Amino acid sequence: MLLGEPPRTQADLNFSLLGIPVRVHPFFWLVALFLGYRIMSDAASVLIWFTAVFVGVLVHEMGHALTMRAYGYYPWITLYSFGGLASYDQRNASHSTGPGSLGQVLISLAGPAAGFLLAALLILGILAAGYGKALYFFESGMLIPRFYLPDSRLGDLLDQLLFVCIAWGVLNLLPIYPLDGGQIAREILLRLDTRDGIRRSMQLSIFAAAAVAIFWLFQWGGLFVPLMFGYLAYSNFIALQAYRFRSPW
Repeated sequence: MLLGEPPRTQADLNFSLLGIPVRVHPFFWLVALFLGYRIMSDAASVLIWFTAVFVGVLVHEMGHALTMRAYGYYPWITLYSFGGLASYDQRNASHSTGPGSLGQVLISLAGPAAGFLLAALLILGILAAGYGKALYFFESGMLIPRFYLPDSRLGDLLDQLLFVCIAWGVLNLLPIYPLDGGQIAREILLRLDTRDGIRRSMQLSIFAAAAVAIFWLFQWGGLFVPLMFGYLAYSNFIALQAYRFRSPW
């Protein structure tokens, strides 16, 4: 959900996964703490929530990064703020230009798909282990499975990991830039209308973000999510004004 990489700090966590460099900015942990404060009752619950957020978001970004590498590019991942960013350059690339519209769409889809795949594997593993009794309920407007396991802490971890994988994937498929769905919508609209596709994608982003903010506020209350999507609507509006100012049409 990032527009650009944050500056490096001495508190960054750096490692490599499947040959892809990963950097975790300290603000990632701070935002995760803020998002999960309601379910944190002790040190174990904090660790469970951090693990679920870290694994879920990392798998999402790995989906992007591995697809970038499949196109011959050199990817890296930055986890920061509300999510992360998978970036790439053309080091040792077999292509002289970007991956094209279809490639960009596939790269954007690969993040949510990776999270959904992990969720599906977790559910299948739980069912294969004989814990098939599950309660399906709506959380934040989405149908999320919860399983009853003998180890309550393990159950909490699986519940929260499933929530992060499914909710983060659905959230990112909304046609709001810079979310994955917004980037997909931009590529499709630009493909259909090379002259006016970018402007239309910005208008769609503004409408969708404002609609989510208003619906969430009146349906579930709370201010964090409406403020976040309100900010996305505002940032897209500012970008649209700047684009209109630069555009010769």
